Amino acid sequence: MKKSNFKESLGAIAVFISRLGFLPANFSPLGSFGFFSNNIYIYFASIFFFDLLVGGFYKGNIFTYAGFLAYYLLGKLAKNNPTKQALFLPLASLSFFILSNLGSWYFWYPHTYAGLAACYIAALPFYRNTLLSDITFGYSYIWYKQFKKSKQENRLKNWSIADHQQIQLGKSA
Repeated sequence: MKKSNFKESLGAIAVFISRLGFLPANFSPLGSFGFFSNNIYIYFASIFFFDLLVGGFYKGNIFTYAGFLAYYLLGKLAKNNPTKQALFLPLASLSFFILSNLGSWYFWYPHTYAGLAACYIAALPFYRNTLLSDITFGYSYIWYKQFKKSKQENRLKNWSIADHQQIQLGKSA
């Protein structure tokens, strides 16, 4: 297994554990994990196995899974650009909210404007937690990556020519 897939698999396990009820409802790193994921299969395996073992399946799962896919796709659009990531991550939360609750409305609410409004209004507390968790976990990850990048850049700036010459001569710096 490649090192990046191993790290991502460990991340999937951590996300799975975080969803076992230790955190408030809809407050987990799952969305951020999908947004920053490099492997869609590991991301969806973590979702599927949680649903299989703990969460269960229901009629609207396809809409919920479409919402999870939005995280992955918007993360790919943002690439490694921290500004785009900071803008697209809340958009991913909103996309998940819209898509997953569209399924709830379709299967459990009257197919009227009043039913649609009732569905989305009832889901607002869950959206709040989803958005807050994405901002908490996602922005922390963006900050961490930027911090790590700046430390590496500082290390390179402080690397002197004398250090370079000593390394080329086989001496330690």
